[in-house]
Amino acid sequence: MKIGFIGAGKVGIAFGLYLKNHEFEIYGYYSRTSLSAEKAAKVTGSKAILNVKELVENTDILFITTSDDAINKVCNDLVEKNLLSEGKILVHMSGASSSKILKKAKAAGCFIYSMHPLQAFADIEKAVENLKNTYFSIEGDEEKLHVLENMLKTIGNPYFKLTDDQKSIYHLTACVVSNYLVTLMDYGVSLFRSIGINEKEGYKALLPLIEGTIKNIDHLGTKNALTGPIARGDVGTIKKHIEALKDHEDALDFYKIMGLKTIELAEKKNENKKFENLKNTLKEVE
Repeated sequence: MKIGFIGAGKVGIAFGLYLKNHEFEIYGYYSRTSLSAEKAAKVTGSKAILNVKELVENTDILFITTSDDAINKVCNDLVEKNLLSEGKILVHMSGASSSKILKKAKAAGCFIYSMHPLQAFADIEKAVENLKNTYFSIEGDEEKLHVLENMLKTIGNPYFKLTDDQKSIYHLTACVVSNYLVTLMDYGVSLFRSIGINEKEGYKALLPLIEGTIKNIDHLGTKNALTGPIARGDVGTIKKHIEALKDHEDALDFYKIMGLKTIELAEKKNENKKFENLKNTLKEVE
């Protein structure tokens, strides 16, 4: 089974190398720029393809690993140029979109899928290492879904099977816990900066706390991992926090929103405890 990639960015290169490391045959890469294709080919020991027709004709599975916005155009171009043969397996790797954005390829007789690794790809080498413990999602035509399932079973990755209408919530979840976590960390470090603790040292100081919290969530679940003044119902401490932020409106708004959401979690943890005073304290900030 020969595999080809249209798109030679971090996701395409990292996943291609990961597959190669598990003895899958990577035929090659086609990209908007020949330099990108050459880089991907060098890393994966495959070919830099200058004519997309060659890539399509010589592969059994074609992965589209371009930017999300380009996937539909790439697919439609392949159809309009009559390059796709009946029975071809076409897979995009966007977490946000379902296989339906490949619908013109389906009309041309292809089997269409989305396959997404629940992982961040900031660095290729690190991404390949992280892929070992990564969950994937797969979604698309039932007929050849077993091909992707067998691929993931061979490389040893767990996976979810989704329907097309589940993809948005799936991707939203990934954004919240990955992208928004970065925003939350930046917010915390900025508070340290406001009292003279520089960003690098502040993050280094917070890292053991962060890692400990993640481990607690892993062992106990989110509800039981919650600690701190809101979980204890400590209104006095929350009032001190609010007072400290009174001259920082944006930071206070963020604190209020996160505080009210944290109260909801605390209520689940302590069903017999009343949190109305805390809620009113945070709402009075408005």
